[in-house]
Amino acid sequence: MSRTIERNCQFCQKSFQAPAKEVARGNGRFCSKFCGRHVKRPKPDNSVCAFCNKPFYRQISSFVNSRSGLRFCCREHKDLAQRIGGIEAIQPDHYGIGQHADYRKLALASLPQACNRCGYDKYVIVHHKDRNRKNNCIENLEVICPNCHALEHWKD
Repeated sequence: MSRTIERNCQFCQKSFQAPAKEVARGNGRFCSKFCGRHVKRPKPDNSVCAFCNKPFYRQISSFVNSRSGLRFCCREHKDLAQRIGGIEAIQPDHYGIGQHADYRKLALASLPQACNRCGYDKYVIVHHKDRNRKNNCIENLEVICPNCHALEHWKD
């Protein structure tokens, strides 16, 4: 016959009989599987949000996925940090930061402000002909409308 020990459940505080061998192993803390599953075990904070400086817990395995080394407590804060005026370390070069900042200004000052392909002049964007954002010489830049730009990138 197995010995039992009178214990109080750590979740619902009800008294129950726990097997002595389970108590010796460090188990026997809950009166049922339901109570054992629903107890909240707090995890220690191991990161700080780069946007709001709030401490939070993140699995260690997710640390290797960050290219910049920055961590965020939620997707909203990551998105806010990536916007213009956010954290410069994670913003793409074409946002107007760093050495590639002025290619739009250069193209719009040097080239006609109308689509090079269809002549539309209400709204234009700057396209890199070789599709390399780092090649910002004027010969590689083209002013085109959004429709022609979409056709350029989605053509067969």
